[in-house]
Amino acid sequence: MTNSTPLSDVSIALRAERERRRRVRVERLRDQTGLSLYSPHAPYPKQQQFLELDCREAFFGGAAGGGKSDCLLMCALQFVHVPAYSALILRKDTQRLRLSGGLIPRSLEWLKTHREVHWNGNDSRFTFPSGATLQFGYLDSASDKFRYGSSEFQFIGFDELTEFREDDYNFMFSRLRKTVDLDVPLRVRSASNPGNAGHVWVKSKFISEEAEKALKEGGDGVFYKDGAAFIPSKISDNPAIDEEEYRKSLSHLPPVTRERLMHGDWSIREDSLIREHYLRYYRVKGEFLELLDKDNNVFVRVDQRQCQRSSTCDPAGTSEDIAKQKKNAAHSHTVIQTWDRTPSSVGKYLALRHQWRKRVGFNDLCQGLRDTHKEFRPQRIHIENEKLGVAAVDVLRHEIPIQTIATGGKDKVSRAGPFLSKLERGEIFLPLYNNDWKPDLESEWLAWTGDKDEPADSIDAAAYEVLATESACGSWGGVLNLN
Repeated sequence: MTNSTPLSDVSIALRAERERRRRVRVERLRDQTGLSLYSPHAPYPKQQQFLELDCREAFFGGAAGGGKSDCLLMCALQFVHVPAYSALILRKDTQRLRLSGGLIPRSLEWLKTHREVHWNGNDSRFTFPSGATLQFGYLDSASDKFRYGSSEFQFIGFDELTEFREDDYNFMFSRLRKTVDLDVPLRVRSASNPGNAGHVWVKSKFISEEAEKALKEGGDGVFYKDGAAFIPSKISDNPAIDEEEYRKSLSHLPPVTRERLMHGDWSIREDSLIREHYLRYYRVKGEFLELLDKDNNVFVRVDQRQCQRSSTCDPAGTSEDIAKQKKNAAHSHTVIQTWDRTPSSVGKYLALRHQWRKRVGFNDLCQGLRDTHKEFRPQRIHIENEKLGVAAVDVLRHEIPIQTIATGGKDKVSRAGPFLSKLERGEIFLPLYNNDWKPDLESEWLAWTGDKDEPADSIDAAAYEVLATESACGSWGGVLNLN
């Protein structure tokens, strides 16, 4: 008889090995050799916490003055004593790297007494006695990331992450690699205050509901979302700063900017066209749809079978989207929303039942429309009257009840006008409980200022639903004109 190890013993052994490797990683991250050689001060407690994170991706975000940029430089220097180690720190442009207090002047100040460390100003790169390098770079235009296409780094840092595009951030993970004999961890670390053009995607990626709740209640700690770590930054985390005087300086700023920089507030934007108190919610109880007022009390209860169901689609790849991408604005998504409209006897209310949001080509767009119709059975589907929309109607008009909806040449804010009014009146409802699409939708809605370069795909789709609902519908297969 062949002896075999019981399955439970194998599982225990695997768990023990995973724990051993984790401890090795943690001990390696506690290696202070690079820092003790080149940092002018020991890490403060919050910085030390960030330095010791053993996950691949981490974000140090929140209040100004909390020591975030210093910590990013420390992270980069952590393994410069290891031969072949390569680190890269990025800003939106080189001017911000070179400003007084920027990371290049700061690093030169830190390393000025170390004659053994060579600075190449043309390449913005330090070379250390071990042969390790620390380079500073930028990602301004959408094509700048390809400058790093043949490079490899073991550390990539983003200073003021909210200034970057999400596509650029994600691309740089392809540059994160090492040879098997290089005993350093692979890390992407970033730091930022709230705000700027990337506020929505950074918040969506790193700030979990648990973290947001803890921040509102004055809590602290390390928070994880999909494996990425977030450590909140506070002014009080940095003992080197005169907190009282700095708070006096910040008190002169506008309210939202002040709250972001003073308290690390990741909440809505002051200039947003959609305010948090506009949002209303519904819940489903059996066959009934319960619409809730601002205090989450039921004020309308309607049988779902009495509602009219419809869908709207805002396809990416329109002429407006292409123009945005040429200007290096955020790439658009295709959005398909499915809505229930209550009977007029109870009021003109709309409840968003589902949202499908992806970056897809034409074939997948058509399949997404087919799948939406198959799953939700809308009585009508409206799609934007651009090239993709017209083509989709040509392909699908004999399969599903689809027609185009004309924009009338209006800009996004004008098109959204009726939707914004209906939302403000409390006539549009979202699901009370979270799902895989509601958090991103709320973030987009609450951050939208009407700027043409901001993401607004889910707003466009909702605007089309309101316009289609309040306009007379023509025959299927035609164009619903909103002029």
